[in-house]
Amino acid sequence: MYNKLLTCITLLLLTSSSMTASFAQDTTPADTQQLEHVPVLFATVRNRNGQGPKKEYFGGQRDRWHSGVCIMEYEPIWGMNIIADSLPFHIPEERIHLAGVKEFSNGQFWDEISSTNGRNDGNIVLYVHGYNIGFEKSCKRASIFQRNLDIHDRLILFSWPADGNVMNYTLDEADLTWSVYYLEKLLSELIRRYGAGRIDVVGHSLGGRGVVNAISRMSRNGPAQLINELVLIAPDMDAQIFGQLLPEIKPLIKRITLYASENDHALRVSQEVHGYPRLGQGGSLLSVYPGMETIDVTDLGQRVASGHLYHLFNPTVSDDIMHLLNKNESASQRSGLNTDEKNGVVFWRMAPPT
Repeated sequence: MYNKLLTCITLLLLTSSSMTASFAQDTTPADTQQLEHVPVLFATVRNRNGQGPKKEYFGGQRDRWHSGVCIMEYEPIWGMNIIADSLPFHIPEERIHLAGVKEFSNGQFWDEISSTNGRNDGNIVLYVHGYNIGFEKSCKRASIFQRNLDIHDRLILFSWPADGNVMNYTLDEADLTWSVYYLEKLLSELIRRYGAGRIDVVGHSLGGRGVVNAISRMSRNGPAQLINELVLIAPDMDAQIFGQLLPEIKPLIKRITLYASENDHALRVSQEVHGYPRLGQGGSLLSVYPGMETIDVTDLGQRVASGHLYHLFNPTVSDDIMHLLNKNESASQRSGLNTDEKNGVVFWRMAPPT
């Protein structure tokens, strides 16, 4: 049964990646003058290979702290921008790959954050990725998220040693649990250096579980409000366990926002593997709790096969998160959200664009 479920995951992810690959192969490359380079500041506890292809600069093994900047190169795919917006599913308009990595010393890392933080008045955004993500893919997804929300100079990627292998889910869970200690240390140091309420935390998929557990560890030091926004996107976490931890973490956070979807096939498989609903599932399995804002994006459908990456490839969701993080707007202030109720608790449904 377990092997069958892993096969389902493999087929699901291969369907998504093969679509991207086919478009990339069947189109003419754009003029190199149109290349765009997007730097992403990162901290990681992956092992450093340092040799071979750039995408293998950091591996999937546990290691000490490393930090630096990964440079993602965006190359437009000729003709795709003409039809992309009119299609009900996502197609890539650009090839994205890791063009370079520049490592920092610990001092250089904090100097870089201080320098970029001084050039804008927004909060620092700490982004934590999910499972089956190698280093290059973690930088890629962080760069897309950063670019969509226009939070350049504000985002820091925490890349834990996920394997980048769809068959190693259990190993990734173990590596995430090991990484929570370091995630807590990074988050605590960011707050110490830049002040309470100056940090927003975004966790996607298994990364959402990691940030919740890290903040739970921080709660042992007292209930002071430390984090401005906690945004959980499609979190792969037992919904009932989250409910147990919520009273611990809530006093540390100004606002918690959960994005969930019934169309998330990756979480549906995770539910089968674990035996219990995941926090990021929407529809009839939607988890609602008082004192946090829950957004069900089910009505938007799915633009990629897995239904798990709507924060990257659905402009309606990206726009909503942008208003949340850039304009500090609550769910009741943001357009396109309709109120509903479950078990006496208000939540919001995201409406498809008209």
